[in-house]
Amino acid sequence: MNMRAPMHAGEAVAEALHAEGVERVYSVPGSHIHPIYDGLSRVGSIRFVTCKQEPNVSLMADAYGRLTGKPGVCLVTAGPGGLNSMAGVAQAYGAASPMLHIGGAVPLAADKEAFHGVDDPAFVHAMFGKITKWSARIERIQDIPDVMARAFHIARSGRPGPVHVELPRVSDYSEFLLQEAPAVLPAYRPLPSVCARPDPAFVARFAAAAMAARAPVIAAGKGIIRKRGMAELGALAVKLQAPVVVAQDAIGVIPESHPFCAGHFQQYRSHPLCIEALARADLILGIGLRAGTAELAALRSIAPERRLLLVGFDDEADAANGNEDECIADPKLFLAALLERLGADQRPRDEALLDRIAATRVALGSSLVAQARPHRNDQPIHPGVLMAAMNEVLAHDAIVASDVGNCQMWARTWRRIASPESFMQSGVWNAMSYALPTAMVAKMEFPRRDVVALAGDGAFLMTIGDLPTAVEYGANVLCIVMNNGCFGQTTMQQQAIYGHVYGTLFQSPDFAAMARACGAEGIRVTDPGEVEDALRDGLAATKRSPALVEVMVKDHPYPKL
Repeated sequence: MNMRAPMHAGEAVAEALHAEGVERVYSVPGSHIHPIYDGLSRVGSIRFVTCKQEPNVSLMADAYGRLTGKPGVCLVTAGPGGLNSMAGVAQAYGAASPMLHIGGAVPLAADKEAFHGVDDPAFVHAMFGKITKWSARIERIQDIPDVMARAFHIARSGRPGPVHVELPRVSDYSEFLLQEAPAVLPAYRPLPSVCARPDPAFVARFAAAAMAARAPVIAAGKGIIRKRGMAELGALAVKLQAPVVVAQDAIGVIPESHPFCAGHFQQYRSHPLCIEALARADLILGIGLRAGTAELAALRSIAPERRLLLVGFDDEADAANGNEDECIADPKLFLAALLERLGADQRPRDEALLDRIAATRVALGSSLVAQARPHRNDQPIHPGVLMAAMNEVLAHDAIVASDVGNCQMWARTWRRIASPESFMQSGVWNAMSYALPTAMVAKMEFPRRDVVALAGDGAFLMTIGDLPTAVEYGANVLCIVMNNGCFGQTTMQQQAIYGHVYGTLFQSPDFAAMARACGAEGIRVTDPGEVEDALRDGLAATKRSPALVEVMVKDHPYPKL
């Protein structure tokens, strides 16, 4: 019989990560997690990314979960490390992105005002309980294998999401977690993830209703993206001859070039094609949406009288919203089962509908160009000039991670969408500083694709500390910074509401010079005629290093659709 060697807590955590096939860990070091660093130092299969800003570790783990479908893993120290990384964890919860957030912690019986503590030793654990699927504070070294296995299981199962696990230090300044002496622990055994399989009876009802409807519309949510059901969605749209409207945070679930792509819906500024499709609909087939959410409320507000059949994306049914027209199921499995149930059934080709969608799409594109044309020589540069140049320069498979604010609103309107990666945004949580860490992860995972981090100057200042990290790890992204010397979206809101602005203007630095100081290429553009060439030069520079193109812009009202 082979006896397992005794191990310390840090080695047990490293063993769990190795057994789960973890490929990367994003972290900022701290004394409370030294033992885990020591354990990971002997696991050659795990690539370690040392960040410089604690908020970015969870943002990067969220991006990894979205891009790969596997849990992103981040590691932070006790107290400030955990709290500084909360935004990315909450964002992953809203985005249904699988994540394992591992933290050091103050001792189990810590005194008040312990190092990295306050009064309650478990205060970080309690705070994460509200923004994760599960928060665990390990109290015995022998529990590490089971807790870690359960954490991965929960993060991957059902509606994916973040899980928090923390390991207390022996004492305030001890080099050990949980206990000083190593222990023989049970062998690590991963737990399989589980998903809600579709109820055949509901599939049959869904199929019958879809075929009987006069004008069905499919409302697609991010659950289809997370479960990789995009191909099945496109096939269903053709079979049902049904327009597909998408939740704002599911843009890209169906390519813009798909003949039945009908834009996104949200509480404000829904796409005109979406509004038109829902006005004509007599049945809405919701797939990959979650009951009780703001996105579902927005959908119902646009088409309040329409019958809605909902395939909910959740771990369990919401009793407050459940009824016979709703079920919980894995979106990809449901789509596959529905297509199988429909078999050879096919609605007649709706030429009039296809022509109307195509014509409206062309008209909207022409309208955007026409709105920007009078401003093509403006200085500072009109945002539409930049957006048009991005569409000209970027390949169809380029990945664009947009930060929060005006840049997001402009890009959402202008960007050509071929996939969920064509336009990545933070989602309902709307955490600023999203673009750079997300783009870095995307470039590490897809090194052959062009990757862009699009941000305003305010958002980029929140995250620029990890531009040296991009240089260090060869994450050669193109950063596009829209510099207008203010928090643009809040400035516009204040002006519209109060007629003046306060506290939203600031002195912006020379971002191009800062990029060069970090070892990246830096280009500043003030002439609108030079924007496209600057973007091409920036992309060319990413063959060698990260690059930053700073575009001096001026706020304008958002384009009208």
